[in-house]
Order: sequence, then structure tokens, then C-alpha cells
Amino acid sequence: MSVRRLLPLCVVPLVYAAVPGCSEDISEFSLTNAVVTIDPRGLPGGTLSIQVTAENDGQAAWEPGDVVLKLDAGQGFPAQSVPLQAETEPGAKGTFKGTLKAPAQVGLFRLMFDATYQAEKFGQIAAPVTEVTCSDGVYCNGAERFVAGACVAGPNPCDDKADCTTDTCDEATDTCAHELGANCAKCKSDCVPDCTGKICGDNGCGGSCGSCPMGQACANAESMCKPTNQAGTCTSPLELLPAGTPLLGVHQIQGDTTDGLHEVVPTCNSTSTSVEKVYTFTLTEKMGIEARVSGYDTVLHIRKECANDASAATVGCSDDASPPGDYGSRVDAALDPGTYFLIVDGFDASQYGAFNLQVKFTSNGCVPHCDGLLCGPDDGCGGDCGSCDPGFACTDKGRCRPDPCVPDCKDKECGDDGCGGTCGTCAEGSLCVPSSSTCQVFANCDNEKPTCTPPCGAGEFCGVDCGCHAIGDPMPDLVIDEKRLAEEILFDSLEVSESSCAFVEACVGGTGTRKVLRFSVEAKNQGQATLTVPPPADRPDLFIFSDCHGHYHFNGFAEYKLLDKDGKTVLTGHKQAYCMEDTQQIAFGPNVGCDKIYTCEEQGIQAGWSDLYGNALDCQWLDVTDVPAGDYMIQVVLNPSREFEEVSFDNNTATVPVKIQ
Repeated sequence: MSVRRLLPLCVVPLVYAAVPGCSEDISEFSLTNAVVTIDPRGLPGGTLSIQVTAENDGQAAWEPGDVVLKLDAGQGFPAQSVPLQAETEPGAKGTFKGTLKAPAQVGLFRLMFDATYQAEKFGQIAAPVTEVTCSDGVYCNGAERFVAGACVAGPNPCDDKADCTTDTCDEATDTCAHELGANCAKCKSDCVPDCTGKICGDNGCGGSCGSCPMGQACANAESMCKPTNQAGTCTSPLELLPAGTPLLGVHQIQGDTTDGLHEVVPTCNSTSTSVEKVYTFTLTEKMGIEARVSGYDTVLHIRKECANDASAATVGCSDDASPPGDYGSRVDAALDPGTYFLIVDGFDASQYGAFNLQVKFTSNGCVPHCDGLLCGPDDGCGGDCGSCDPGFACTDKGRCRPDPCVPDCKDKECGDDGCGGTCGTCAEGSLCVPSSSTCQVFANCDNEKPTCTPPCGAGEFCGVDCGCHAIGDPMPDLVIDEKRLAEEILFDSLEVSESSCAFVEACVGGTGTRKVLRFSVEAKNQGQATLTVPPPADRPDLFIFSDCHGHYHFNGFAEYKLLDKDGKTVLTGHKQAYCMEDTQQIAFGPNVGCDKIYTCEEQGIQAGWSDLYGNALDCQWLDVTDVPAGDYMIQVVLNPSREFEEVSFDNNTATVPVKIQ
């Protein structure tokens, strides 16, 4: 490539020497293949080192002083520049190197640099995210916070304030562990064990009210010992239908798990200790099945071997599904001839009681497709997806509405009119509050670069939630159970229509047959404070209502990505919305809550508890339909937008390998 210097008016004839004040044509300048290295974090008001290499693919040479990288002041940093280190001919790589002055503002910054020749722009370079923070990157010495213009160390993140426990901090994983000492309670020290009228089961404080003799097991819901061969167990399963009843068609069954035993663990909720009721049926020909159960927060699974908890023995397993909605479950499958077990289970030990079970059998292995439809005329197998009660009609979205329906917008500024319409829309910048049907403007918090108004007081720092927090206050701290993430990976094939919840909620890339990579995510709150959020119906800026699941989800609780072996993003899933609730106790000590407090209605995660999203749930996957076979990595990030304050954000990410075939 020739080097062009446009000098006819600026040189002595025949002498190619630049004359001061002459300029090259800006069109002769260009760069490509820029690689930016910048300190990932720096102190407020401190400096960050930066180096940029880029190829000169223009026609003019780069001269130090003439060609620089400029950072304008509109990005949170002071206006400054990064100098070129040496003359760079076309086709060669140039290096820009220097230090940047950081602002006295904590947060994440995505900086853009203008490549300029004599202050005229000819290119742009994006730098990796850098963070201005007081944190030294060491977890176990406590979180450093920006307080009144200075960095101040916070408390020990693993100190549970219990004298009878031994607290340890693992710097390699940024995690805490607590070992119980002698006579140290497993949960709240003020918890009073209650075994009144109980022969066995939980005493309410992490202990037991007794054990059962050989041949018996504890019916946890009743705290009574029952024979392991009682009706409704794996040993003595109930016949799904009375003898002689044809399988083909729809069957309604009522039951109750209150007197049931806990014998099996569903593959789609491996933490469940709920009691269950077991049914059995035998097929002499290939048939399709769709089973739905509702009545409480159920789990429903079909097995070929009742007492075998391995995935290979499970034909289908469902936690939440729509239909039936309201924490009910649904499984469907094409079944070959043989004997099967249909098990009505629960989300956790508190979930049991009366239930309604609907089972539909179809011929020739046809699988009914009613995902997302609570009613409708066609299930794809010659049947329907359900009908509405008298006085109601099915809408084109598969929902039952009063018929005739009279819209009700009295005292409503916005929101649902009860007939599928709206009572009004809110002006730009405001949102409809479901609890009051009024429009409201919510403060816009820049979670990546938070500011607090009014300014925080003495001993306080401004958190990512734009709220002031005392430096010594305990904080929640979310970490991912990486072992569970790695061990509960499976591939599945879905038939997706435009009515499917997965399509409506943008969890797949299209309709038809989709290949999805399922995995479980357990978010553990290892911090010393409860993660609390406002009532969902009051905060449409934080929550979205899922018509499919019938409850609110905290928007953007997690983010899923598929990375190649070099760590580059191949696929980004949508930001996952979670219903935050207590699933199981994961830490023990006298300051940890004994009982589940938070549910989908009142959301949060107690300190020492976790929230599990099993791999059978809708959208708990990445759509890999169009991804070539090979070795990849699943990356999960909790609280990716930093909506709520934590001890650390450095331990919010987990990455595990996966092979796609």
C-alpha cells in the first residue's frame, strides 16, 4: 500500500518534507482490529492504565501528537486523551498507551474513544467495561465502600454473629461456610420446638419429633407413622382408573396427599421433601398422555420405575405449568406399551392437600398441545384444550372471560377492564400500578452509576439501588450453586406454537420444533441479611406479571449465556424473571430462620436460604436449535443489572462446560 502525503502546496519543489501547519486529508485515515486493555477496576479519583493496539489500514502515516485517542467528558470520566507511542505506517500496528483519571463516582463505565487526527475524528474504539470502586477485589476482608469521599472497609462478610459457630471464608470461590459447635441451634435460637401431637416429623426448629419403626414411614403432613405399603405408595400404588374403564378419553380424579408418605424425589425439583400420592396404569398400545394437577403448589411426574429417582426412569416431570396455572403442573408425552406411575407431589414439605387431577389419553401416541391455553377447541389430537364454565366464553388467547362481559373501569385510570381490554394507557414516563389501577412515575435509578438524593449521611454509602446504607449494615449476598448447575443439565425438544408460554415470553427463537438446553439454577443467599423487595403489585418498574404462570416475577433476576471455548458469547438468552422465594435452608446457625417465609405472593430470600429454579420450568433453558455441535460453556449471572445491593457482585457468576451434539 502506498503512503500518500498531500503536500503540493506545502513543500519546496522536489523536497518531500512537511511544512508546519499543513494537514493531511482526513479521508486518508482509518483503523481496524483494535484491541483494548484497561484496568478492570480503579479507585474513585484514582487512575487506570490503558493500552490500545490497532492496525493502520488507511493511506496516511500516524504521527505521535497528531493522532490520538480522545475520551469526551459526556461519559462520566473527565475529558482526556491517550497518546500514540510511535509513528505508524499504513499496514502496521500502532500502540496508544497512557493512564486515565477516574471520576469520584463509583460505578460501571463503558467508555468509547474517538480516534482523531489533529482533533478531527476518523474512527471509534469501544473499551471493555471498567469499574470505579473502592473494592480491592478481595472478598474475605470485607466490602470496601465509598463513604463521604473516602474508601472505608466494611464488616467481615462471613460473620454470622453467632458465638457457637465457626465461620470460614473461601477466597477462591468468594463463599462462606458455618460449622455448628456443641449445643448450637441449627436455626433461630428463639425457636421453640413443637412436637405436640406429633409422633415423627419436623419439630419446627430443624430437629425431629421422632422416628418410625421398621416397615413404617412418617406421613409428614400428619406427623404420624404410616405403613410403607399403604395405598398410594410405590409399594401399593393406586389404580389410576377403576378396572374395566377404557383409557382413551379425559378422566377427572380427586385425591388428597395429606396422609401420604415422602418416598421419592422428583427430577424437576430435587429439593422437594413433600409427601406424594402414587397412581399406576398399564398401556397395551402406544398412546399419548396429558395430565394436569392443581390444588396447591404441585409437582407432577411420570415414571417407568416408581422408586427410582434417576432421570432415566422419568418420562416427564413438571413443576409450574400453564395450563393449569396457579402453581399447578402438567406433563405430556408419547408412551409406548408398558406400566407407568403417575405421581402427584409438592414443591416442598409445606405443600400437600386435596387436588384435582385431569388425565387425557389419546390414540397412536399423539401428544396434545395445549401449552399456554386454558381453553380452546383443538389440542391437535382430535380433542380440545378445555372448556369454560357456564356464563364464560373462551377468548382467542385461550382464557375464559364472562359472557356477556361488561367492562369495569370504575375508579380506574389504567389496567385491565376485566374483559380483555384496557381502562386507559399511561403517559410516557409513567407506569400502571396494578394494585391501584393508577399511573405513577417511578424514580429512575442508574444502577450502574448510582447517585443518592439527598446525599447520604455520615457513615453511609450510596448503593446500586440509589438508596443510602450504613457501612456496618448486614447485606444479602447471592451466589450460584455451581455443582447443581453442572449436574442438572439436559437437552429437550419442544413443540412451540404462538400460544405457547415459551413463545409468548420470548424464551425461544421461533415456533415449531425447538432444541433447548435445560439447567437448574439455585440462588443462595449466603449474606447476613434478607433480600427483600417491594410488593409486586405496587412496583411495575421491578416486576412483570406472567399470564402463563399467574404470578409476578422480578424482572431481570438472572441472565443466561452460551459461550464458546474461548469465552466469546455465542448465544444470549433473555434476562430471566424470577419469582423469588425461600426454597430450602442452606446455612445453619442460631441466627438463620427455621421456616420458609417468602413465597411468590410476598417475595424475598432469607439469609441462609436459597431459591431454586429447576430445569423443568418454562424458560429455564437456552434455545440451541441453531447452534452447531461442539464444546461450549453455560454462563449464569445473578442480579446482572445490579437492581439490589449485595456484599459483592464478583461472586454472582458461574460458568460450567457443556457439550452440544
